[in-house]
Amino acid sequence: MNVNTLRNWALAFMFGGFFVMYCGVFNRTLLPYLLAMGGVGVVVGILMYFRYGPVTASIQTVKCPCCGQETRLAGAVDACSHCHQRLRKTETGSYEPDVKATSRER
Repeated sequence: MNVNTLRNWALAFMFGGFFVMYCGVFNRTLLPYLLAMGGVGVVVGILMYFRYGPVTASIQTVKCPCCGQETRLAGAVDACSHCHQRLRKTETGSYEPDVKATSRER
């Protein structure tokens, strides 16, 4: 999965947690429960940032063989952030289009 997608999910968890906590202001009886649920959402978002933040700094930048634009890929199989083509890492360290994924999509 693309690292930017995971970081977007982390941001969504954080904003969702803050929104749930803010909803507790309007309903005083549910306030403790909403604060706890929102706090869990914020903590999950923070943990995701701690997990995938350092990964972003160590990702290599490669040229996508399909669209020709620079993209950052992590892992054995990842997707181009521009054309969303799945790319597979070869034994030499370069990336090529994932043949299995493209044959299933058609």
